[in-house]
Amino acid sequence: MIIKGIKGGLRTSVLALGLFALLLPACQQDNQGYNETEQQPTTTEYEESRPPAPGKEPIGTSPGQPGMTTGEGSTAMEGDKLAATTENISSNPENFIGQTVNVRGDVAEMGTSRDTFLMSDDRAVGGNGILVINSTGAPFAIPDADDMRVQVTGEVRQFRREEINSEFGFNLDPQLYSEYEDQPAIVAKSMALSPNADQVSDNPDAFLNRSVAMEGQVGEMLAPNTFSFEGDKVIVINADQGQIIPENRDIVVTGELRPLDMAALQSEYNLNWDAEMQQRIQSEYSDRLVLVADGFYPTAQ
Repeated sequence: MIIKGIKGGLRTSVLALGLFALLLPACQQDNQGYNETEQQPTTTEYEESRPPAPGKEPIGTSPGQPGMTTGEGSTAMEGDKLAATTENISSNPENFIGQTVNVRGDVAEMGTSRDTFLMSDDRAVGGNGILVINSTGAPFAIPDADDMRVQVTGEVRQFRREEINSEFGFNLDPQLYSEYEDQPAIVAKSMALSPNADQVSDNPDAFLNRSVAMEGQVGEMLAPNTFSFEGDKVIVINADQGQIIPENRDIVVTGELRPLDMAALQSEYNLNWDAEMQQRIQSEYSDRLVLVADGFYPTAQ
């Protein structure tokens, strides 16, 4: 009886062990899947919250200009966007070195060379100026006017006089430019005057047939593609007729200032002004310049 009991117990044990061997891998597989499911969100959350590397913080991009930074603002907290101003570039060069920027500001000081000038931000209290290097190969004449502003597009680089002299064929004096060595500078690829409407109306010859970037308010819509600007001191012709410009908005208009030549403007831009509109514009704006616009963007707040 004892032997029979032992044999019966052995059969039961063998069956139990076989069942256990079959169930064990399935349990391990389920457990492994459970652990992987549990750990997955932890890894994802860590990747998403990882702070950007130094110098790679996000920077505001100008509309329609990928990779280009622009605007006027103050230093933001780490991880926030920094507007491209002379103050921000001077104070936070690591955020802008190697970036192409679009900056508007005052001509603070003309350099001893015709190839450079100092630019500052009049909206920043105690702001620092930044050296602008004209790499366009063409002279950039700046009218002798109070508070003359310019718009500069170019790459932010560390200023190294010998490199600049060698690259662009300049002869910048080592003593005069020693204070700018290793400081951020803008190597300008394009430049435009940024006068206000009073400066243009007071001295139109200084701006005639020149590229400008004017800041002001849209006035009356004279025609679908024509509007008065800054209290009727300038009229703007929108060469891109598909772009709608709302009234009473502060914007920056880029383009060329030209004399009011009705026949030439009608022919070039297919204005389709009727006789009444032509007569009105001729009588009210005959002594004003026309800004033929090639771009618009909102004024930075």
